[in-house]
Amino acid sequence: MLVSMRSAPDMPNNGVFRIAVVIPAFNEAGRVGQVVQSIPRDLVDDVIVVDDHSTDETAKESKRNGATHVASCRSHGVGAAIKTGYADALSRGAHVVVIVAGDGQHDPSEIATLVKPILAGTADYVVGDRITDCEVGKGMPAFRYVGNRLLSHLTHWIVGFDVKDSQCGFTAATRQALQRFDMSWVSDSWGVPNDFLVECARLGLRVKYVKVSALLGYRHSYIKPDSYVPRMVFILARGALKMLRARTAAKMENLERKK
Repeated sequence: MLVSMRSAPDMPNNGVFRIAVVIPAFNEAGRVGQVVQSIPRDLVDDVIVVDDHSTDETAKESKRNGATHVASCRSHGVGAAIKTGYADALSRGAHVVVIVAGDGQHDPSEIATLVKPILAGTADYVVGDRITDCEVGKGMPAFRYVGNRLLSHLTHWIVGFDVKDSQCGFTAATRQALQRFDMSWVSDSWGVPNDFLVECARLGLRVKYVKVSALLGYRHSYIKPDSYVPRMVFILARGALKMLRARTAAKMENLERKK
């Protein structure tokens, strides 16, 4: 169903938004079907499952529950799946694209809350905040809570705006924002939430955080400290370097204008 809201800078000419949900999935049989079923169809027009070359029944389960299934010929990573989903959603005419995890760690009933700032014309990119009201040990293990807090502070230092939860993948973005992102720079692997925040900062986009539930999801996390820490150091370092280059270029451009 197309959603009609008041006039906003990113609003289509007819004042109506088309909303798409992209669900990146890898071997999520037994989980992805429930996620697809939980998407509020009175708000969302397209549900797209991007299958990162699963070897289980993810494809059949997605289609059986009414989602559009987009398959990959090989496993590229969650970042690649998200970027593929963005491209597919935009090709279908989406004005707003929401990312929902395929393992149940995001609550689809909160999509309306997530897209509200965009529909109101006050944000270009919205991120879920699981941290502010999180009860440690319930929705999020203590080590992940502490790690997310630390990474959020470091990401804030890099991008220069308030970052409440840098690792949350439950996001909503406008068509205009997605068309401006440098997708070739954004990682194909995990760590993409940071990359998209860097892109928002580089482009001067309006970023808002809204409180969402911290859910454990249905599956064991793939994250391992021995690989996660070096990967995040790399993600943060490349983000800092990109922002440094962008700020330097902006200063040079301002100096040229003053001449």
